[in-house]
Amino acid sequence: MHNQPDQAERDFSPLSRLPAWLRHTILVVLVVGPSFARTELGGNITSSPAAALLVLVSVGSVLLRQRAPLVGASAAVLACVLGLAVDGPVVTYLIAVLIGVFAVARWLSRRTSLIFSGLTVVLIGAATLVFLDSSWHDARAMLQLAAFVGFATAAGDANRSHAAYIRGITERARRAEETKEAEALRRVAEERLRIARDLHDLLAHQIAVINLHSSVASQALPERPADAEQSLATIRAAARTVLGEIGSLLSVLRATDADGGGLSTAPVAGLADLEPLLIDFERSGLSVDNRVVGSPRPLSGAADMVAYRVVQEALTNAHKHGADHTALLHLDYQPDALEITVTNTVDPQPRAGSTAAPVAPAPVTPAGDGHGLLGARERVGSVGGRLTAARGPGPVFRFTAWLPTEPALDPQPNGAS
Repeated sequence: MHNQPDQAERDFSPLSRLPAWLRHTILVVLVVGPSFARTELGGNITSSPAAALLVLVSVGSVLLRQRAPLVGASAAVLACVLGLAVDGPVVTYLIAVLIGVFAVARWLSRRTSLIFSGLTVVLIGAATLVFLDSSWHDARAMLQLAAFVGFATAAGDANRSHAAYIRGITERARRAEETKEAEALRRVAEERLRIARDLHDLLAHQIAVINLHSSVASQALPERPADAEQSLATIRAAARTVLGEIGSLLSVLRATDADGGGLSTAPVAGLADLEPLLIDFERSGLSVDNRVVGSPRPLSGAADMVAYRVVQEALTNAHKHGADHTALLHLDYQPDALEITVTNTVDPQPRAGSTAAPVAPAPVTPAGDGHGLLGARERVGSVGGRLTAARGPGPVFRFTAWLPTEPALDPQPNGAS
């Protein structure tokens, strides 16, 4: 089995903080240094040309510990077995074997390292019994050999586990950073959508008023200057309202934590503000008949705001596309929900075969939702409600929203903006 560790794995080795050339030099000196001393276990590097060659093989096995751990460790074990036969520097061979065993445990699987360590103990133990005439023949020496190999295996395995732990932490940190960036992008997208909704909710009605009364003023100016003047006054008031609302929205968007510890916004509008809204529509030329069924009760903050926005959008639609500038607002307080219905008349569609010029239906239909209706659907859906907008039966357009009032069905924070 061959496995080449990547650079990230090498960085967790015991000598990782040292330059590569210095690490290799230290290990080579550690292997070659004891080979010049003669011990009771065997000779030294000068004992024979074979002993010198086997020392070089041991050095080469140490240099292969990262690129080919199993190959390098196998070469070290083979050099040790042969070195016992030729009376070479046994300590040098054993050091190279321990470094190789550590490398196998460090960079290969635990199963592979355990099998290799067991075979290493068996092979070197058998070689000492066959070739070495010393006190190593007793059982205590074999246990010491097994202990050295086991310690090297355990050290390599611990180093591998530590490296895996560090890699896991690094990977989790990287994923957390990516998730944070994705969350930031998601919040930016949601904020853009919220701003688009707010702009529509704040400005659509006033722009419709300006458009309507500009037409009235242009038609009334030649013969009814008083009516034209009244329409122009309405246009001026609507324009001031638009400018004020845009200024307020820009102030909120430009606000930062340094401006006072966070965004400072006005209270969110709700059904408690319904009466001023209806008065505003009345002044703009839309007559609204408001009917309430059931016992009115406070709604949750999110549902209350959504209800207000739905009424605002439905009445704006009736004002822009209604046939007689009237609308019926029906609030039905049910046991577990509030049903809002806004009905207005529209121009009748011509009958089949009629020669009359076709009259375009109201632009807002389920098959062709405008931005306002789309935003209203999203707002209602964010609190677990339902919204329908359809024409008929008859020359009417009906805008219906069903909003649950159970606390468990309150929306997520980002859905109520």
